[in-house]
Amino acid sequence: MKFHSFALAALCTAIVVEASNPHEARLNARHNRLSRRTSNNKLAKRCKNRPQGPSSSSSAPATQPTQDNSNNNNNNSGDNSGSNNSGNNGNNDQNNNNNNGGQQNNGGDQNNNSGNNNNNNNSSNNSGNSGNNSGSSNGSSGGSIGGLLNVASNCGDIGATHDITSITGPNGNLYWLNCGLEDSSGWRPPFIKMSDIQFVDLNDALKDSNSPFHACQAFTDLFYKHGNENGIPPIVLASFAMQESSCNPQTTGGGGEAGLMQLTHEKCVGTSDCYEPDFNIGTGARFFKTLLDNNGGDVLTSVGNYNGWYKGMTKDAATAARNSACCRCQQNLDYIFQTVNGWWQNVNAYSNHLGAYFNLDVC
Repeated sequence: MKFHSFALAALCTAIVVEASNPHEARLNARHNRLSRRTSNNKLAKRCKNRPQGPSSSSSAPATQPTQDNSNNNNNNSGDNSGSNNSGNNGNNDQNNNNNNGGQQNNGGDQNNNSGNNNNNNNSSNNSGNSGNNSGSSNGSSGGSIGGLLNVASNCGDIGATHDITSITGPNGNLYWLNCGLEDSSGWRPPFIKMSDIQFVDLNDALKDSNSPFHACQAFTDLFYKHGNENGIPPIVLASFAMQESSCNPQTTGGGGEAGLMQLTHEKCVGTSDCYEPDFNIGTGARFFKTLLDNNGGDVLTSVGNYNGWYKGMTKDAATAARNSACCRCQQNLDYIFQTVNGWWQNVNAYSNHLGAYFNLDVC
């Protein structure tokens, strides 16, 4: 019985083992097929290899130093300082920046100082340019005149300009010529000799078709005659005639003044015709020469005296007749300027509206 049981068990075991062999064989065959597929080259070419991370030769992303803000401030303080270290990374780089920052910033300070010096130089150049342009101003009324008045001044800047404007010209600024007029001390004209003054020659003036002196052309020889006899430029005498009478020899003034030079009664004593041009111009020339001599060659004082101005005259005194029946008895406050920078430069002071006060316009 035992024998039969043993034999039956052995038989069953053999059957089971035999039955499992085909299944294992099939599994092995499937495994071999999968192995061949994974080794196939076509499958290997479907996808590129993934990156394996940064290689040892590639640099890591830059890290910001912990003191970046302060370093930026230091670098900014020197224009070019720290620029060489801008790409440095890590704590060592930060330390290098801190160690070098002082030297670089010092260099930057030097650069900044150099920049300041350059700015100063530019300012000087600009000042120079301003100085070069100071002779020009707006509202030019006449052409450029060669030469400028250059004398010692106790009344500030002369303000002479090549261009003739409403208040400037080659013989000085209107307010300089009227020095003291609006002060309580009154007019104190700067001292100018005839040789200091800038003039246009009368004959040269008459070559200009726009010259105001064409009205005086008939008397040119007399202006030269009496001018040369008395050491007075002919255009000075012609200018008096233009202002006083517009070179009309028959003019009679409101107070009885006669002729071209508007001679007063006492100057006409001993003559039968005070209007006669030769006598009239000659008498006017001698009178102005006397004024020059009495004033020690002071041109401005003498020109003013010819028209009623005097040293110490104030604006209020000069315009006291403004609201009277004799409005034109006022002194023309633009007279000196109009004379030396208008008429003496071959410029019609009236048509070009030279001056600033125009106090007679109300009359």
